[in-house]
Amino acid sequence: MNLLVKKFGPLTVILLSALIAISCEDPGRIGLIIDGDNGVISTHYQDIVLPTSVVQFDLRKTAESKSIQAGQYLNPDFGLVTSNSYTQLRLSTIIVPEPTAEYTSFEVAISFISFIGETPLNSETQEISLYQLAEEIDSTVSYTRLDQLAINPTPLGVWEFAPKLNDTIQVDSVYIIALDDVVGQDLFQKLMNEDPVFDNNGAFNAYFKGVAFVPTLDNTDIFQLDADQMTFKINYNEFNSDGTPIERSYTMFISTTGFYHLDSDRTGTPISGINPDNTDYFPPDDYRYLQYGTLMALRADLTPFYELTDTLSNLIINKAEVYLGGVKQYGNDFQPPSLLQVYFTDETNEWPIVDDVGRFDTTQVGVRFIMLQDEAIQGRPGVYVAPQDTFYDANDFNYRVNMSIFLQNLYSGNFHSESEPFLEEKGQFFIFGETNILTPQRSTSHVLSTLMAVHKDSIRLRIHYTIPTEQNQ
Repeated sequence: MNLLVKKFGPLTVILLSALIAISCEDPGRIGLIIDGDNGVISTHYQDIVLPTSVVQFDLRKTAESKSIQAGQYLNPDFGLVTSNSYTQLRLSTIIVPEPTAEYTSFEVAISFISFIGETPLNSETQEISLYQLAEEIDSTVSYTRLDQLAINPTPLGVWEFAPKLNDTIQVDSVYIIALDDVVGQDLFQKLMNEDPVFDNNGAFNAYFKGVAFVPTLDNTDIFQLDADQMTFKINYNEFNSDGTPIERSYTMFISTTGFYHLDSDRTGTPISGINPDNTDYFPPDDYRYLQYGTLMALRADLTPFYELTDTLSNLIINKAEVYLGGVKQYGNDFQPPSLLQVYFTDETNEWPIVDDVGRFDTTQVGVRFIMLQDEAIQGRPGVYVAPQDTFYDANDFNYRVNMSIFLQNLYSGNFHSESEPFLEEKGQFFIFGETNILTPQRSTSHVLSTLMAVHKDSIRLRIHYTIPTEQNQ
């Protein structure tokens, strides 16, 4: 395909570009003065259905995550989703108890900051159990969402609670849960005796191993726990000279070393047959599904667009957007993601292009990931920290992802790569809800995010473009 910029002289190109830049809306009102008999361009609009499939990546890192989440929820399309977390504890400054001190209790202060699932009714009880780990968390391992660790057979304690829905869900309530006194007394004696297990965090976690948060009831929600507010306390009494008891405590906190497990039982759902490792799956109900925590994404193919442009000798793209319409609604309990993010595939079409080197100093496709941008930014694709104009329209149930700048740069030659031509030749990209696919612990976890379903015929590329009229080619 020959570009219009190659066909005309520089002055003509500048004039046309200026005219097009000030009007990128409906092609019938593009803002150009066009003589019906002697016009130099004609305007066009295409609404192209993009071929899509559903893919899933299992090896999603959740190691070193501060996201502590546990529970389960059930969705008719996504099945039963269950999560549990594993974390080490962090010591605080140690003041050795007096020799006459007496142990009183072992407890944890716990609360949640968000949840996903059905809105809990006042009478619905949720239950999360805390277990001591039977094996140590290996800080050198990059644990994924599929990994689990062995736990002791009996729980340290059980958190049974009923979130209230009077005026609002009580996300600011702090619960004090009694923990196993045998474990508490053992730790207290070691604290009293200045045992080496309290010398540092490494020594303590080699002995205590860590804590698991596991749902142990038919819960209706997964809760993200407030790791910053969670404290484990060994309570004890010291005594004045007259024998008056004084309440004391030693506090431990959640460590930054940990990970969470996420499992999905999709039996009987439209995506029950999906396979991991980026295998194309075409649900029998013709919907396409996206889910944050399981790293389930849509793979879309721009081939129909390239096939169209191959039939044209010259082309100027005025406006382009990926449109996802008619997003399936699940009521107030499962809202679609607030935004989407798009990555092009690598040369094997197996993984998104992500490279943390040179984010802000290159536009080379394949060196940096490409995010679809709002054309109003007037910048180059691939140099943004966060995507723009990809937000969900709750009134019209759609996403409109503006990608004008990308296609304009691509077809002006700015994004051509002789070494990596697959981007133009194969034209596939992934649509994720996750804001950072490689380091999810730094971005929105699945507990804070949601799931999405959209009919395959509603995933389209909409383009407004102009081409020279026949007598001017």
